[in-house]
Amino acid sequence: MTARSQFTFPRWMAGMVLAAGLAHGAIAAAADTVAAAPAPAPNADQITRGAYLAKAADCIACHTVDPAKPFAGGYPLATPFGTIYGPNITPDKETGIGNWSDEDFIRALHNGIDDEGKHLYPAFPYASFTKLSRDDVLAIKAYLFSLPPIPQKNLENKLPFPLNQRWILAGWNLFNFKPGEWKDDAGKSPEWNRGAYLVEGLAHCQECHTPRNLTMGVDLKRSFGGAQLGGWTAFNITPDPVSGIGGWKDEEIVQYLKTGLVPGKASAAGGMAEAIEHSLQYLSEPDLKAIVAYLRSVPAISDAADKKPRYAWGQAADDDADLRGVAAVSVSSNAASGAELFSGNCASCHSASGSGVVGGYYPSLFSNSVVGARDPGNLLMVILHGVQRRGKDEQTFMPGFADHLNDGQVAMLANYVVKQYGHADTPPITPEQVKVQRQGGPVSPMLTLLPWGLGAAGLIVLFILFSLIMRRGRRPSKDDPAAS
Repeated sequence: MTARSQFTFPRWMAGMVLAAGLAHGAIAAAADTVAAAPAPAPNADQITRGAYLAKAADCIACHTVDPAKPFAGGYPLATPFGTIYGPNITPDKETGIGNWSDEDFIRALHNGIDDEGKHLYPAFPYASFTKLSRDDVLAIKAYLFSLPPIPQKNLENKLPFPLNQRWILAGWNLFNFKPGEWKDDAGKSPEWNRGAYLVEGLAHCQECHTPRNLTMGVDLKRSFGGAQLGGWTAFNITPDPVSGIGGWKDEEIVQYLKTGLVPGKASAAGGMAEAIEHSLQYLSEPDLKAIVAYLRSVPAISDAADKKPRYAWGQAADDDADLRGVAAVSVSSNAASGAELFSGNCASCHSASGSGVVGGYYPSLFSNSVVGARDPGNLLMVILHGVQRRGKDEQTFMPGFADHLNDGQVAMLANYVVKQYGHADTPPITPEQVKVQRQGGPVSPMLTLLPWGLGAAGLIVLFILFSLIMRRGRRPSKDDPAAS
């Protein structure tokens, strides 16, 4: 989100207008083509494979708000521009996708166009799913259509004008979308190619871990270098040993993807916890190893401000003993310091020293990627909203304190945690920072620039039209003597 686009804003908007016309023509032409021959009916093997692929793609996370109604939609996706709700993708014919043909479904995943020819918002990661093979796309459809249809109407997205106009997505596609299925690299191993297919396509890791350019497309020059999304930071996962995960062992990365926990390194929260809960923990061991093999091969991205890995900061604290016998430490409203807030709200689980518990169910606060990050955003989100992560064998839970502590108290507590256990160079955390995180993170500056960009684009279009009209008006008539 901090990367700069190579296009100026007016050119971007003008390009969007042009692309909209091109896309409209392409859609109209596609509608005139002869329908493809019907595919054979799905079989049990195809449905089973589709179920695995749907888990790998984490479909349920964005299309389920009520666990009792899987894939029925309604899940709010927070974006820098507003809220987009995941639609119903059950085979219900009225509110779901029960009337979609195979070609409709393929077009949605490969081109971001729905059954009515409308553009889908790229919150649905078709820019990644375009890499999926046709067979895999149809297997996912076969699985979804094997599920019970659930009638549940889709919710209206909450986006400001003109972002609620889907035609402008044609412009976004012009700059940020390259359709095409993944083609194996003959010079690489089968494991590497499988990992690339998973990371770049099915698991769509770039969508969260790669920063965005001005037009909100992924900045491929900084692939997997870390990005902010909905108040959370998806960390750098390139092989850089300091800024990325180059210091992790292969088996530690596999363990993290399966469980969300590597003592002494990290404990997953936020969107990553959801990805592990709904998707990554179900992947096979060979697929997890393939992901690691591919991530090891991507270009390392470093940040000169990083002095050592996020998990290498902090040490145990011993100041809790000085607070014993002070009655106020158990009442947050009476706490006069971060140490008292920590003692009253955190020490019972993470221990008085911050070392956590054996096995890491309550992780250590030092040697912890979230606490050791230079940007305290994820730490604030954890304090405010807690952690909930369900694994195959256990559930990890930490309550959020958003309703219990005010912005000033959260800032005071977070400053104590960072000072004792985290990054030594982190600037003091302010209540204003907490307020921003409480509201879901910073608002995109594009919301401020967008009206100016639209105005500039409108003026350009008017100027072109005026020039054409003036040129036509000045064209000499055949009957004009001056023309002879």
